[in-house]
Amino acid sequence: MTGNTHQASAQLTRRSFLKATGAVAGVTALAGTGATLAGVAAGEAHAEASAAEQYFHSGCRGNCGSKCHQKVTVRDGKVVKVSAMEYPEGDEGWRRLCVKGQTQPQRQYDPDRVQYPMKRVDGTERGAGQWERISWDEAIGLIAQNMGAALQSGGGTSIGFMSSYASYGVLNGATGGYMSFAYGRFITAVGCTVLGACSDYAQMHVQMLGFGQNGNSADDVVNSKTMICWGGRPDESDVHIWHYVCDAREKGIPLITIDPQYSATAAHSDRYIPIRPGTDGALMLAMINHIAANQLENVDYMRAYTQAPFLVKEDGTFLRMSAFGVEPIEAGINPMTGMPIVLDSPAVFDEADGTVKALEAAQQPAILGTHAAADGASYKTCYQECLDHITEYTAARAAEITGVPEETVVELAEIYAQGGIWNLGYQGLGHHVNSHHNYKNMALLCAQTANYGLPGTAICRNTSPFTGVSNYMPYMYGRVGANVPSMALPDVLETKIWGETPVDLQVLWVMNGNPLCCESGRTELIEAFKKVPFVVVADVSMTDTAMYADVVLPVPHVFEVEDYDSGCPTPYLMYHQKCVDPLYESKSDIDIMRLVAAALQMDAIYADGPTDGDFIKQIVEAETTAPLGVTYEKLASGEMVRSPLSPASHVEMKIGSAEGERLKFYMEAPTPRIVSGQEVADYEKRPYFMPANEAYWENPLRSQYPLMGCSEHTKYHVHSQTAFTPWLRELEPEPVLKINSQDAAERGIAQGDYVRAFNDRGDVVLKALVTDGIMQGVIGIPHGFREDQYVSGHAQNLTSRVMNDFCYNNAYYDFLCEVERYEGSVE
Repeated sequence: MTGNTHQASAQLTRRSFLKATGAVAGVTALAGTGATLAGVAAGEAHAEASAAEQYFHSGCRGNCGSKCHQKVTVRDGKVVKVSAMEYPEGDEGWRRLCVKGQTQPQRQYDPDRVQYPMKRVDGTERGAGQWERISWDEAIGLIAQNMGAALQSGGGTSIGFMSSYASYGVLNGATGGYMSFAYGRFITAVGCTVLGACSDYAQMHVQMLGFGQNGNSADDVVNSKTMICWGGRPDESDVHIWHYVCDAREKGIPLITIDPQYSATAAHSDRYIPIRPGTDGALMLAMINHIAANQLENVDYMRAYTQAPFLVKEDGTFLRMSAFGVEPIEAGINPMTGMPIVLDSPAVFDEADGTVKALEAAQQPAILGTHAAADGASYKTCYQECLDHITEYTAARAAEITGVPEETVVELAEIYAQGGIWNLGYQGLGHHVNSHHNYKNMALLCAQTANYGLPGTAICRNTSPFTGVSNYMPYMYGRVGANVPSMALPDVLETKIWGETPVDLQVLWVMNGNPLCCESGRTELIEAFKKVPFVVVADVSMTDTAMYADVVLPVPHVFEVEDYDSGCPTPYLMYHQKCVDPLYESKSDIDIMRLVAAALQMDAIYADGPTDGDFIKQIVEAETTAPLGVTYEKLASGEMVRSPLSPASHVEMKIGSAEGERLKFYMEAPTPRIVSGQEVADYEKRPYFMPANEAYWENPLRSQYPLMGCSEHTKYHVHSQTAFTPWLRELEPEPVLKINSQDAAERGIAQGDYVRAFNDRGDVVLKALVTDGIMQGVIGIPHGFREDQYVSGHAQNLTSRVMNDFCYNNAYYDFLCEVERYEGSVE
């Protein structure tokens, strides 16, 4: 950000930016350095060689799911090149870097960087882009003044911290909405409100947290019999595992893609199956029924490694041996809760002698039927209980709901039944209001067919094989005051309560994310932001969200700070060396929070970490993690440190015969992700299907808004973080709306026309991409473009805040709209 004291937003306008990047291919000024990136090969970003080089170990801090290790070259105090780190012998396959990583120097020297603290000019509206440059002392003074007043009038919950999915790190990040030293310490010491991200929680709450299921490592895909990409596109959004998929294809392992859009993944597949958005769960249930009706289950696997034989009581809980006078036993302490682990064995029906007994004592547990026990009552098996509730979903019924031919439903079921299925790239299943049921359904499908926990099988890829190397307790000084899903901000502002906790928000601090660009229900969120008395945004660049702040604070690019990321899908720990000093007047999140705490006379919050390295030591050298042998000195040296918890291969068995080790598809006591006084429906216990909230085929609203919305993560975006990176915008200059050729013809839309997509919530104007590569009745808009890059409006203006309150998950795809040819100016 450069300019006068009173300035409009220094964002490049959409048209001037596109003109500049289109006219001068691959050239951008390194702000403040005098160097350029002219004439550089597309594979690496560097300046002309002129002096001795230094090399540092860092990585992409953005949350695209890959966290690639990077070798950063510094010359004359400037980052001039990024390349993929070399991996030790045996792990060379993990070496990877996509175009987003290769262009990080451009993002670091982005002309859209926030260069100094700013406040909104008095008397101007939020979003108007009128800013006044202020000093750090003034900024911290304003923040402390507003926070102090809020604490006096409303207590800790009157200060809210909102984050999305962006930069993660133990010092400066916001995993889970607050998990870092910078923010976790302050939030839990004061008892602030956390407004956490809601994206992907359909999967995370049910599959990963509820069931505790994590997949095999990506390099295991070559051991599969069949790969199925369901609602994803790993060629674009999981490029770091795509080479493993290609290796498997070269070995003759078939790839099937199920998706409303014909992606590059689909183009490389042996079979492409288009499906109506939001109906995947019905397809899964029909496959389950076909497998059961034709006795295609892997019975031995279901008995030994799943919940299938557990007997279920009328109240939906499992029958346990304590009901027959067998005392539960304690088996150690749960490290997450500190509470004793109590084992009360599930009861099963043993077909070997026709009696009900403890799971571990049974020779041949029944997986089907209703069975009498010694108490005179009869109990269904868990598998039977689930089947009895989904009988309506035949292959024919699924065909009606999904648009997938009946014979294809049957064929898919029989392929699954053969085993050796690797499910990859299916995050797209999680973007409707009904989405969390998909992951219960998928779990039962995999339980039937032995497609979990064995080599060559996976529900999803492993996302973080070394979480146990990090000790998270030093983040906490107390407890979060209120845990609110970020999409509920408008509700909290209106009611001033969440559940039973008073929440009178007076201060809102946004960090590590751009919710007014990347979250659903954008129009309502903007109005909510306008109602908060004081808003602070800390970010690297001037985002859509920053435009609605009162104070904007500049934070460094990842190359300018030291940090450690405790989650990475490779076997190597992700430590970020500080490569160069922070540009301009930017300060790290943790340094900013140290200043805020000092101004509020709360210095003690950070007193045990006078240096950033001291805090990282607390993470990796704590009592619980020290025995693993990872040290701060090893990390700080830039050495590639392999996780001691990551074995040479991740394809070892991940399931066992004990209750807690089994593949789960049923919840005895389903618990919402965030408890807010809501009622929990009985169907949350088991596999289930319900139509989407808005985007379903039979919705009467389709007479007015006939098109269903979808999105996609392309290789040129990681959320909105690379929205203005020149080389990426050269490759993907502007957002486009994919529309089926027949839908386009009916509306008089030709290739390259600008169109307006709209519904009752808002609209967006952008260029049309007419294609047969998307189902009729469906449109698609890529995720991650900012407001200035559309002719007008924004893609998220079409979306709704409606969520299922069991998981509070963003429903990006659950909307209907209409599209018309745009006749206005696009300049």
